[in-house]
Amino acid sequence: MKLSSLLTLLLTTLSLAAQSSQSPKQLWITDVFIVSPENLDHIAKGSVLIENGRIARIERTQPKISSAATVISGSGEYLIPGLIDSHVHLASVPGMSDDQMRAMPEMIGAYRKQLPRSYLYFGYTTLVDLNADPQVLEDIRHAPLHPDLYDCGGSLPIANGYPMNFAPPEYRFQPFPNFIYDPQHADRIPEQYKPEDHTPAADVARVKASGAICVKTYFERGFADDKNLPVMTPEMFSEVRKAATQDGLVLMIHANGYEAQKFAVDGNADVIAHGMWHWGPLDSQPEVPEEIKALLDRIVEKKIGYQPTMQVIYGEVAYFDPDYLKLDTLARVRPGHCSIGSTPPTEPGSAAC
Repeated sequence: MKLSSLLTLLLTTLSLAAQSSQSPKQLWITDVFIVSPENLDHIAKGSVLIENGRIARIERTQPKISSAATVISGSGEYLIPGLIDSHVHLASVPGMSDDQMRAMPEMIGAYRKQLPRSYLYFGYTTLVDLNADPQVLEDIRHAPLHPDLYDCGGSLPIANGYPMNFAPPEYRFQPFPNFIYDPQHADRIPEQYKPEDHTPAADVARVKASGAICVKTYFERGFADDKNLPVMTPEMFSEVRKAATQDGLVLMIHANGYEAQKFAVDGNADVIAHGMWHWGPLDSQPEVPEEIKALLDRIVEKKIGYQPTMQVIYGEVAYFDPDYLKLDTLARVRPGHCSIGSTPPTEPGSAAC
């Protein structure tokens, strides 16, 4: 399916509605191929009625349309339910370090202004941010057009572990107020942070109080130049599990290797937030080892959610592809030839400055 101009038309209608005091009471999308998950073996043309922002009816035959209704023709296009991306990091900018982001505030501001519109343009109407920055969430939720947005609050890394390791020791604790205190390495934790304020239960309570729907933690020994990082113990993870259950939060864990995913399954995580990219000592085997198959079977048996995130590594190829920004699909969402700080156009999907 090609990227549909229908979505652009729909966003235009919603944008105009948002700018007026009243939204249209009825909106018909007509003569469109309807793709619905409960009926994938019967993709046929029809029309969809939206009343007061909610889908009211799907008609497979020619509907009777009130003259007062707003009508969008979907001829030759496909209409799908809004996509859900359950693993996003809205505060970060792909390809930029924290230092680079701090050095270019106007560019970052323009990027974040366009971000919610770009998600909508590509069909994503619901997002879950796994390591939320409260200010970024607030800005997106106040954008004229934006996806529904949920989050896991501030994540729970082990002190000085992943991803705290990427920041210099002198200020790495500031961006992670929910870090887990490790008494065995108290000498590497600044004195102003007290153990009782950074137990798993205290951290999860702060996440719950922030309005989050989930809590995220990590099992990551590191890679490249940062290896042998500290990781939480099974006992610590058990405490996180207990607190998340008591507070009604989904427990998600960054675990991208065999050892890490076995840790997650043993600890009864709800969602594993990566694919099994690394097999450790099993890496050299040409076929999928029996140990890997057995672990994947356990994940299925326990009905643990699984986010393969296969595009994460492959997507980095774009940094080295000189033709990437020439893609037609990006022409509608990347900045145009204008200066930073210019006013974005009002038409959804248009190239923004």
